[in-house]
Amino acid sequence: MKRLLHVLTDLAVLFCMLGLPFLSSDYFRALRSGNADAVSGASVIIEQPSGSYVVLLNTEKHTDTDNLALWEAFFTGTDTPIIFEDISCLTAQSDAGGRTMADSFRSRLPENQMTVHAIDGTLLASKIDRGLFDTVILSAELAQVYQTETAYDNAFVKVLYITGDTE
Repeated sequence: MKRLLHVLTDLAVLFCMLGLPFLSSDYFRALRSGNADAVSGASVIIEQPSGSYVVLLNTEKHTDTDNLALWEAFFTGTDTPIIFEDISCLTAQSDAGGRTMADSFRSRLPENQMTVHAIDGTLLASKIDRGLFDTVILSAELAQVYQTETAYDNAFVKVLYITGDTE
């Protein structure tokens, strides 16, 4: 009898600690209502901002030339098939246009295929010089401010110049 009482007490404590918070969560309410979640729901494509932008691709991180060509086509606005490779993108914290452009590109890809990180501009320039990046998206103005053109001559950097919507 003591064992049964002990087991029931333990189950009651576990339910109070784990079950009640779960039952009051938004996730449980969404499960009960049957609404689509963020993964199965349609995503909204963010429009490109106007202006000129620079996209730097690190060819050492993209050793598959077919995928590299697909990424180049994707960033230049050409319709591309599904790219079976994840990509990480860096932008400068002070570059609102570059961040919006990166978010626009990310919205056109499947969920979690592109991660965008905003870091300090000086640190970003250092990473570009040393080749410690996968992809960098900057507005043309900030690319000049941080003097990223010094990395354009490196063999491992592919530079793409893109123009956002001017409508």
